[in-house]
Amino acid sequence: MKAIIVDDEQHVREGLLLLAEWEKVGIETILEASDGNEAMQLISEHQPEIIFTDMRMPRCDGVELLKWIHNSNLQAKTIVVSGHGDFQYTKKAITYGGFDYLLKPINPGEMNETLLRAVTEWKREYHTSDEIPDSLLNVQQKEKDTVHLIEEYIRANYQKDIKLQEIAELFFLSREYISRRFKQEFNETITDYLTNIRIEKAKELLEHSSLRNVEIAEAVGYQNDKYFIKVFKKMEGMTPKEYRLKTKN
Repeated sequence: MKAIIVDDEQHVREGLLLLAEWEKVGIETILEASDGNEAMQLISEHQPEIIFTDMRMPRCDGVELLKWIHNSNLQAKTIVVSGHGDFQYTKKAITYGGFDYLLKPINPGEMNETLLRAVTEWKREYHTSDEIPDSLLNVQQKEKDTVHLIEEYIRANYQKDIKLQEIAELFFLSREYISRRFKQEFNETITDYLTNIRIEKAKELLEHSSLRNVEIAEAVGYQNDKYFIKVFKKMEGMTPKEYRLKTKN
């Protein structure tokens, strides 16, 4: 397999070359390009399966390169590399077919997990008859297990003031990585998932107890009962009081 690193900064290209576990995923040839135009020429000539690209580059940037890759129907997986200030810019670019994105400064662990997932996905899409190495499947399973452990943690601690940073520190992962993987697995953000749990628990208390709104709010993790009522009404289309009356009738 082949890969290409597209970035106008040489030290970034060198960093990726050194940090990535290329041999582990079966990549033998790594190409380099300093902008989108050079990348297009090399990609056309060598047909790499994995493409790392920066977003902000002179002459031809990452968005133009992604558009070209998307329109060319290339059998490749593109991993976007972006600075923190380019986050929203990068998310828009993903719509042009980027497989995933990494934030600078690059975390070696996240980068290699993303590389492994990209190779796994490429093999499944374009070489389904090939045997996928056990190492790639193990990484996918490990990622899935971790996300489900996070989901269990949220369910067990919904009544607390859960912060994404605390979850990140507890599981030794970045906030961006957790958010992205959680949404991929459960099709909603951690915030929305937590809100749904809290409201369902609140509904149970409204149905089966005589607790006041302020007590229910505190029991399900809201410090402010007015905010709890606002969220409840948004989710259920009625206030907690109205919901309680409806269930009693």
